[in-house]
Amino acid sequence: MTDIRLKQIRESEKESHIEMYSNSELYKEGSWLRKPIKTIFDIIPLFADAPELNVLDLGCGVGRNCIAVAQHFKNIPCRIDCVDILDLAIEKLNDNAKELDVTSSINGIVAPIENYSIKENEYDLVIAVSALEHIDSEQSFLSKLSEINNGVRNNGIVCFVINSDVKETEKTTGEEISAQFEVNLSTEKLQTVLKEKFSDFEIIKDTISEQQYDIPRGDIVSNLQTKVVTFVARKKSIKGESLCL
Repeated sequence: MTDIRLKQIRESEKESHIEMYSNSELYKEGSWLRKPIKTIFDIIPLFADAPELNVLDLGCGVGRNCIAVAQHFKNIPCRIDCVDILDLAIEKLNDNAKELDVTSSINGIVAPIENYSIKENEYDLVIAVSALEHIDSEQSFLSKLSEINNGVRNNGIVCFVINSDVKETEKTTGEEISAQFEVNLSTEKLQTVLKEKFSDFEIIKDTISEQQYDIPRGDIVSNLQTKVVTFVARKKSIKGESLCL
């Protein structure tokens, strides 16, 4: 991907996310941010006996998922490193954390995901919801998956939601436009890559959901069609424990 193409995609994504974040409130009815994704609720009980929790949320946005985790684990030491490329996202994340009384758990970091260095054996849970496909290249994407693997502790969990086979069309004309995603793998390739990169993990959930929705793209509205892969896996799972979600 050329630098010009990368810049164009990121400007488009920046504009669309600023509009969405500016017009939606966290955990308010009627907003797409009204609650965390269901898979987060499913994962939380797997850490019921944890004495402490270190979490990484890549592409955290305004805190839709990480703040819910912080709220649930207020009674134990819980640190969540929250990474997003947008200054506005981290500003709103910090505001939301203050409003919901979880500031002590939330560490907001403005950075592209590919530039955020993950320490080895650092995290119990790594979340990336609609984020890893916005890494700057397929090579960086593959490298980051390996880095995440190394960064997860024994019995730690990864929770990924990744768009694949993305197609975009201009809503009023039906004309196909370039998908505004840095990494746009086929569903089959994506699932294969995830299984290979996390072959030392026990897969808890591996599903595909076809979705479509409208998204602002500058002066036009794009109809986006995608096959969303949800992948949850645990490193060296506890013997005898059922982990199916």
